[in-house]
Amino acid sequence: MKRVLGAMAITAGVLVGMSACLPIGDDREHRTVEYGVAEPVRELVVDGLSGGVVVNGGGDAVHVVEKQSYQGSPPNTTHEVKDGVLRLTYDCSDCGVGYTVQVPAGTKVRITEQSGGVRLAGLAAEVEASVQSGGVEATGLTSQNVRLSAESGGVRVDFASAPAKVEAKTSAGGVAVKVPGGEAYTVDARSGSGGVDVEIPSQPGAPHSITATTGSGGVTVRGV
Repeated sequence: MKRVLGAMAITAGVLVGMSACLPIGDDREHRTVEYGVAEPVRELVVDGLSGGVVVNGGGDAVHVVEKQSYQGSPPNTTHEVKDGVLRLTYDCSDCGVGYTVQVPAGTKVRITEQSGGVRLAGLAAEVEASVQSGGVEATGLTSQNVRLSAESGGVRVDFASAPAKVEAKTSAGGVAVKVPGGEAYTVDARSGSGGVDVEIPSQPGAPHSITATTGSGGVTVRGV
């Protein structure tokens, strides 16, 4: 159990310090750009490189804040809505952009990030987030289908209502899944090197399924 707690403490540090993922030096420029999106948005897609992504669900409006850090020319950021899909991207040779996005809770979310943490809260639609280096944290979800993965970093997800299917995976780091109790779950919890603590019974063929795996680190699955 100590192994699990240690892994998750490291994850929390990564997530809280997401802004530190931006490259910082005396010769860097920093600026903040923010804007609203007037078009109807049913899905948010973020293609990030370095800087971290925060997505909060709630309200009726879509609002984006970009925290840019760069050397030389500022990053070329783009945001466009096509067929109800808002896509956020940027391009540069030496920069980072951290995104903080407010969307209605029912917005589908898909995120890819190379270096930086991802933090999600209050979402109700399908969620998919993948990070190469950095942690993933999701809280207060009522989404039915959630897929969270990291190559190097911890993954933590807390649900406010029982999901139909959740996958939380990392190659190196701790994994923690918390779901409402009183529901039937099929649980697949595994670690290549670390402790596994499952506090809810696994029932084959249950209407709710949980997959929580790591190559190296602790795994916990709890009902509340």
